[in-house]
Amino acid sequence: MSRQLASLLVGLLLGGPAAPAEPSLKEIVQGVEQHYNRTRTLEAHFVQRYTLGSTTLVESGRVYFQKPGRMRWDYDSPEPKLFLTDGEYAYLYVPAEQQARRQRIKQAPEWQATFALLLGRVKLERMFDRMQLVRVHELEGSVRWQLRGRARSKKQAFEEVWLDLNDRYQVLRIEIRQRDGSLMEFHFRRWREGQPLPPDLFRLRVPPGTAWLDEGPS
Repeated sequence: MSRQLASLLVGLLLGGPAAPAEPSLKEIVQGVEQHYNRTRTLEAHFVQRYTLGSTTLVESGRVYFQKPGRMRWDYDSPEPKLFLTDGEYAYLYVPAEQQARRQRIKQAPEWQATFALLLGRVKLERMFDRMQLVRVHELEGSVRWQLRGRARSKKQAFEEVWLDLNDRYQVLRIEIRQRDGSLMEFHFRRWREGQPLPPDLFRLRVPPGTAWLDEGPS
């Protein structure tokens, strides 16, 4: 007897159709990869929380991703600032400081592993070790599954990453457990996918008189 027929008979005996089977870890991973590997641009509102010990810093704003390798984080709370990557450099600009910091992307790999899914074509099994699937049952809200993966190497800045997903395989939250004991969370809402983004969005433009600081070897 086939699994489908057995499921149908059980449903009939219980007085209704059988509930659809939950997808496996492999199916969820494939669903997430297929969703993001075919999406070229992304934008969303975000809330970022950084916790170390009893201290938590909460920031929010809007984020944009364009493959390959470009992203822009426009922070508006608690103060305006901008984090941007253009494919070659990563920049941090805080208007109140009148400074722009620049670092080559190859010298700042920690964010690449975290956001690689949103910045290019990836295989999650190559990024994470010992992946797990946790089914989330929320009476309210749209989170359905949580993918958990551990670092494959001690060279990675994080120990573990959790991805909260909805039934469309969209990432609603990223939780990063780092080796220094800190916790970084990114909550996303109002995703827009595949919309054209202007090229200037990923170019840093600062007022005259801004000081430039190069971090790391040139």
